[in-house]
Amino acid sequence: MKVRSLTATCLALAMSSSLFAAEKETDKQAAKDDSADMVTNVASVSEKPRKEILAVARKIDKLVEAACKENDVTLNARTSDEVFLRRVYLDIVGRIPTIDEATAFLDSDKKNKRAELIDTLLDSEGYVSHSYNYWADLLRIQTRNRYNPGQHYIEFVKTALRENRPYDQFVRELITAEGYTWDNGASGYYLRDVGMPLDNMSNTVQVFLGTQLVCAQCHNHPYDSWTQKQYYQLAAFTYGVETRDRNTPQALALRQMRRDREVDRNTINAAGQILQQLNYRVNEIDRPLRLPKDYQYDDAKPGDAIDPKTIFGDEVEVKDGDSPADIYARWMTSPKNPRFSTVIANRLWKRAMGRGLFEPVDDLKDGIDASNPQLMTLLSEQIVALNFDLKQYQRILFNTETYQREVTAHEVLAADDYHFEGPLLRRMSAEQLWDSLLAATVPDLDERKGVVQTYSRGYPQGQELVDLPMKEVLAMAEKLGKQREAQFKLSQMTREMQQDLRVAYRTQDREKVAALREKMNDLRKEVLGKDGEMMYQMQRQQFAERMRETDPRWQGLSRELVRASETSSPARPGHFLRQFGQSDRETIENASTEATVPQILTMLNGPMYYQLLNRASVLGKKITATRDPDEQAELIFLALLSRRPTDAERELASNQIESNRAGYVDIVWALINTRQFMFIQ
Repeated sequence: MKVRSLTATCLALAMSSSLFAAEKETDKQAAKDDSADMVTNVASVSEKPRKEILAVARKIDKLVEAACKENDVTLNARTSDEVFLRRVYLDIVGRIPTIDEATAFLDSDKKNKRAELIDTLLDSEGYVSHSYNYWADLLRIQTRNRYNPGQHYIEFVKTALRENRPYDQFVRELITAEGYTWDNGASGYYLRDVGMPLDNMSNTVQVFLGTQLVCAQCHNHPYDSWTQKQYYQLAAFTYGVETRDRNTPQALALRQMRRDREVDRNTINAAGQILQQLNYRVNEIDRPLRLPKDYQYDDAKPGDAIDPKTIFGDEVEVKDGDSPADIYARWMTSPKNPRFSTVIANRLWKRAMGRGLFEPVDDLKDGIDASNPQLMTLLSEQIVALNFDLKQYQRILFNTETYQREVTAHEVLAADDYHFEGPLLRRMSAEQLWDSLLAATVPDLDERKGVVQTYSRGYPQGQELVDLPMKEVLAMAEKLGKQREAQFKLSQMTREMQQDLRVAYRTQDREKVAALREKMNDLRKEVLGKDGEMMYQMQRQQFAERMRETDPRWQGLSRELVRASETSSPARPGHFLRQFGQSDRETIENASTEATVPQILTMLNGPMYYQLLNRASVLGKKITATRDPDEQAELIFLALLSRRPTDAERELASNQIESNRAGYVDIVWALINTRQFMFIQ
């Protein structure tokens, strides 16, 4: 690992000791807020007058203040503009502000600049990006689904966020979804749990109603009032939602071909691979749910058919033409169902403040009270009063004095009462950390889209595949079958050469590398044949075109430097995001902010550090555009800590830069390894 100078190490320690340092506000002329340029066809948050928003925010503050006074807790002081700026960017758009965004806010003398910034950020594409990461964790969204591509589902969620679709409508669309994902992206909600309707119901209730019923799938709940029978009664609403379709015309034709044995088996198998995505379609059928054979309670018998029934709240209303899923969705999202509004109100409160009014946020048991019951009631009522407009609800939270106070830095244990004298100090999530490093690297970051992953392998997708005659499918399958055989043969023949090639790369034996690559190319052409070689070259060209950057703003920057929401969902193993605890999307909210040794090594000497100082990076260009050490120091502090350096920090940083031709490199390295950079104050 590259050894840093002792001066830089001392600088890192100096910066980390000033975790809550903030420069005194200045009275410079207001500058145009460049962050307004971030707005890109996102539904506006400013439909509700700010006066009404602030009035509700004051009600929240009064309830918090009353609870703190009653429990003899001192309220935290109001944050400085520097701390507020960085916090609100991280909480709303999931990244730190750019140099220009930070300068514009800090130099502004507008009276309502905090409220205006909140509105601007909520109306930005960055809000969509950061919110998607949150919902992707909750809904366990994956790009590489086992049976079907997840991109349509991903776009459905992002579009709903971009349009600011009411939360109750969004949930109903998920629960009542039908069809293929390319026709209805919401059907990805059920296709995420193909063949597991009971597990899907457990996840639904945990996410949207804050209730964990999974124990009751096998027996009466040991710590709550739910019984196994009640679990099955609730599951009966969506048990008829089928995720497989084995009777498409193509599937029936393939089964007939297998029986007739007139088509080569390899061709049929390849045709099945091509047509596989047509086998997964959401469709509600009449399918009764029965109690398991080992059911052991007196209220029913094993194998009894179970009718749908809600387990709390009002009885359901059945309308003509309603399916069980329609009834279930309407009951769940009803304004009369307090759990639905309470759970999302508490989830978003925790997202802003660092802790829920009741914890865990997804395990609301009978007898558990919120730490501030009056506040919880007010927040739940506001969700309904706002017609489930989550953007307006968050607008209220971010405008509270409670949110804008300094953080509580001491540890608050799960069993401890917390009265919200201020938000809790938190480490950035993996996504926030990645996106913040990119904010100082990639210009117009929120506008840069990722490379959409496709799994076509050269054959049609979606509706085009539905309409494709079987004759053409078989012709493609025959070629595919031959290619697979040739590729398998090639992999067997080149296995030893691949090992030798890896050794040659490690030992930097260029002549051997060139010889092995030429030998492997010749062998590939021989084994794959003319058609196979054409396909190979076409795929390579398509990949190169997808990875080639054509926008001049991002020339010289890797195509992989896109926001976390634009990467694979989740990122591949070994990626920066996974190193820093991104969820694997296998279970609900499975992310982690626990520190590990690989994280330390990555921040000390990982590839992202070098990307920050790339000649094409935002920070790299701005630093090299001036030779003034003071200006360079200020640019680095604004880019990474969203504030200007104190006099002592400026002197220390300037001396380091002057003493070393590339001293600013050590300043950047020191700052990204401080607590100030890693934590949300």
